[in-house]
Amino acid sequence: MQRIGLVGSGFMATTHANSYQEVADAEVVAVASLGDNREEFAAEHAPGADVYADAEEMMDDADVTVVDICTPTPTHRPLVEAAAERELDAFCEKPLARTVEDADAIVEAVEKAGITFMTGHVLRYFPEYVEAKRRIDAGEIGTPGTFRTERMSSPPRYGSNSWFGDKAQSGGVLLDMAIHDFDYLRWVVGDVERVFARTAEWDDGHLNQHSSVVLRFEDGTVGHVEASWGYPEGSPFVTSYELAGDEGMLEFDARDENAVRISGGAEGANAPESPLAKSPYTAELEHFIECVEHGHDPDISPDDARKAVRIALAAIESSEHGEPVSPTEVGA
Repeated sequence: MQRIGLVGSGFMATTHANSYQEVADAEVVAVASLGDNREEFAAEHAPGADVYADAEEMMDDADVTVVDICTPTPTHRPLVEAAAERELDAFCEKPLARTVEDADAIVEAVEKAGITFMTGHVLRYFPEYVEAKRRIDAGEIGTPGTFRTERMSSPPRYGSNSWFGDKAQSGGVLLDMAIHDFDYLRWVVGDVERVFARTAEWDDGHLNQHSSVVLRFEDGTVGHVEASWGYPEGSPFVTSYELAGDEGMLEFDARDENAVRISGGAEGANAPESPLAKSPYTAELEHFIECVEHGHDPDISPDDARKAVRIALAAIESSEHGEPVSPTEVGA
């Protein structure tokens, strides 16, 4: 049984705490948060857990074996380094870090400590996305050609001190939200050679951004990622993809009745929408805990998470300067 020390008391911490209740080999035994709601949060989502105002104090005093970090992006490095120094296995929400320097430091720290470490790129556990990768790997669409994804919402209005709206902390829509698709497409296709992006931005009391990003992969595949924090408040969260090769195409749209639409040479009937048997967040944490229990490497490596950060930062740099940027050049 892994004893979880959960850092944070916001939206993602709530998601993780509730998910751990479904994981057989894990229990949240301690919560650390700077938020004034930490006592209330623990009582509701982790009954019986010890509560701390300082994460490092929790790591030192509580009987924890794993640290789960659900705090704003700039805090990830010091918290992961603190866990690594204590040889505590760690899970960290995406994005891995705000800068290449911090991402490199995290990777170095976890590798030096030899701890089990994973970043929460949860899109790899959504069934529609898992199914698409399975079919692409099986050759059902032939040689990949053009891959398009969408991820659209209103600006995030939660988060302590409105940190999402501060680009210096969150990186905006490209680092915080589009990174889901950057990681997924890299998982499916391979490394990205260069990035070209355009971003529109306005402020109505919240940071609104709408970005269009073109990815050129090393194998020649072209990706197009559209991400938005520009929809009106109350708008539904929308995701979709269109993954085309020379022999077929796979489509998914959260607004559609079909989970995955299949055309061309891809085999099998369209997959009807059905209720999820298990939350993708539960599935990713279950995988991580299994890796901790059995000493396996997680599906998402520290370098995977770092490369996703590099793609997102390349997109930010490209949108600022109007030129293509290679992820390998970011932070150089």
